[in-house]
Amino acid sequence: MSLRLLLLPFTCILLLPVPNISAAEDDQGPDSQEQADVPKGTVQEFSWKQSTVFPGTERQYWIYLPPGFDKAQTYPLMVFQDGGGAVTPKGQYRVPIVLDNLIHKKEVPAMVALFINPGSVPPAIPGAAGRSTRSFEYDTPNDRYATFLIDEMLPEVAKLATISAKPEDRCIAGVSSGGICAFTVAWFRPDQFRKVITGIGSFTNIQGGTWYPGAIRKTERKPLRIFLQENTKDLDNVHGSWPIANQDMVAALTFAGYDLKTVWGQGGHSGKHLGAILPDALRWIWRPMEAAPKPTPEVKQDIAIQGLLIEGQEWQEIKADFKFVDAPCADAEGNLHVSDLGGGTGIHKIAPDGSVSVWNKDLTGISGMKFGADGRLYACHNKEKRVIAVAKDGTVEVLMSDIGCNDLAVDSKGRVYVTETGKKQVVLIEGAGKHRVVASGITAPNGLTLSPDQGTLAVSDYAGAAAVALRVDVDGSLSAPLPVMPYRAFGGKIEGKGDGMTCDTRGRWYVASASGIQVFDPNGRPTGLVLAPTTGAVTSTALAGNWLYALTAGKVFRRQVNAKGFLASAAPFKRED
Repeated sequence: MSLRLLLLPFTCILLLPVPNISAAEDDQGPDSQEQADVPKGTVQEFSWKQSTVFPGTERQYWIYLPPGFDKAQTYPLMVFQDGGGAVTPKGQYRVPIVLDNLIHKKEVPAMVALFINPGSVPPAIPGAAGRSTRSFEYDTPNDRYATFLIDEMLPEVAKLATISAKPEDRCIAGVSSGGICAFTVAWFRPDQFRKVITGIGSFTNIQGGTWYPGAIRKTERKPLRIFLQENTKDLDNVHGSWPIANQDMVAALTFAGYDLKTVWGQGGHSGKHLGAILPDALRWIWRPMEAAPKPTPEVKQDIAIQGLLIEGQEWQEIKADFKFVDAPCADAEGNLHVSDLGGGTGIHKIAPDGSVSVWNKDLTGISGMKFGADGRLYACHNKEKRVIAVAKDGTVEVLMSDIGCNDLAVDSKGRVYVTETGKKQVVLIEGAGKHRVVASGITAPNGLTLSPDQGTLAVSDYAGAAAVALRVDVDGSLSAPLPVMPYRAFGGKIEGKGDGMTCDTRGRWYVASASGIQVFDPNGRPTGLVLAPTTGAVTSTALAGNWLYALTAGKVFRRQVNAKGFLASAAPFKRED
C-alpha cells in the first residue's frame, strides 16, 4: 500500500529548565528499531468517506492492536494525526515498533492506537485538482475535529477493540498542524482526552492558533498532561514564528500550573527530533498520575482567575432532577432560591449546607427573581407576561403587565430593572403601574446585575459579542452604554450566549455562557473562565455567601470560591479591594 507521509512540522522550543530526555538530536535508538525477541502488534488499514462533520472528505486510517490482543480486554488509546507518516515502519516515528518495544518492557501499558490522515475533497470534474482540508481540520481552534474524532472515528475503533472511556487513558499526538490539533482536541474535550504530545506545533496564526496562550492563562486549569517538543530553528513566516509561538505556549502552561514537559531540538521544521525522543515522550506521558504544579499566584491588582478559585474545591452537584432550572437568587441568610422553570414545581430553596426544599410550589414559570430590601421576592413571571412582587405571606402585587420579561435586578430604593429580550430593551419599574424604557438597542438583553455601589448596571447580550455596562443616573435612568465585557472568541465564532449574571463584593462580573462562567474585573477586562461543570452551557449563575452556583439545563452545581456575593437591594457600598 502507498503510505502518505505526514508533513512533519515538529518543533519544540525549550526555554524553561526541564530534566534531560535521552536521545541524540536525530538518532533513533533501539526502542525505535524492530527487536527479534519482541512480540509484534498488528496494523490494519481502512478508508473513511462517510464523514458528516467534514462532508465530502476522504481519508485513510490505520488501527494498531497490541501484541497478545484480547478482544475481551479494555485498552488505553493513542491517536496520531497525519497517521500515514506515524504508522510507516521506515519513517521518522515508527510508532507501532516503538509501542511493541515499550509494551514488551512494560514501560507503557498495552494499548490500541489510531492513526488518521487528514481529509481531502477529491475532484468531481476530470482533470480538476482535489482540495486538502488538513489546515481547516487541524489548525482551527474549535471543537469540530474533536467531534469528528469522537463521533465518527472512535466508533470504528470500537468495532475491533474495547477502548477505555476514562479520559486519563487516552492520549492524542501530532506534529506541526497535527500538533496544535492534538492540543485542541484535549483542550475542548478533556472529558475524552487528557494526554497530549505535540511536536513543532503550529500555535501560530494559520487559523487563529495564537489564541491559545491568552486563553490558557485566563481559564481554570484543565486536567491535562502535555509533552511539548519544538526546534529552535523552526519556521518564521507569514503565519508567525513557531519558536516564539511555542515559547508562549510553554510560558502560559507553566503560569497556569499544567503537568508539562518541554524539550527543544536544534533543527528546523522537521519531525526528526521528536522521532528520536518519541520513546521517552511516551514513557513520560504514560507515567503514573501525580499532582500537577501549583498555578502562579494571583497578583492582587490583576484580579486573576487563580485568586478566585480554591485548590481542591470542585463543582458539587446539588440537585439534578429539574426539567429546566433558572432564576437563581440569594437571600440575606445565604440561601439560594431557584425556579423549576421547565418542570412547574415552583421555587426551591438551597440552604448553605446544601439541603434542598420547596419554598413556594405555586410560583411556576418564573424566569428571573431577586429579593428586595422590603423582604419581598421580585420576579419575572414570564409565564403570565408580568412582573410581580411576592410578600412573605404569599400576597402577590403585579408591578407591570403585558411584558415579555426575562430577568431583573432590584436596587436599594426598590427600583426594578427588567430585561425585555424580545423588544431589545431594559425597562425600569418604579412602582406598580409606573415604568419606562431606560435602555434599548442591545441585541438580546438577558441577565443583569448591579455593582456594589449601584452606580453600574451590567446586562448580558445573549446574541451579541459582549456584556454591556451602563451608568445608573440619579433618577434611575441608564446612560453611557458600552460593550466593555467581550465574550471569549475562537475559531471564527463568539464563545458567548451570555446568559445569567452576578457580581461579587470586589466588583467582579460573572456571566454564564456556553463554555462556563466568564469573569470580568470591575472595568470589564476579562480575567478568567470558570469551567462548566458539564459539557452543556451554563445558563445562569449566582453567589450565595462564598458559594458560586452554576445552573445548566436541569442541574444545580456549586463550589466554594474566594469571593462573596451581596444583595443589590441592600445599602450600596464601596467595592472591596
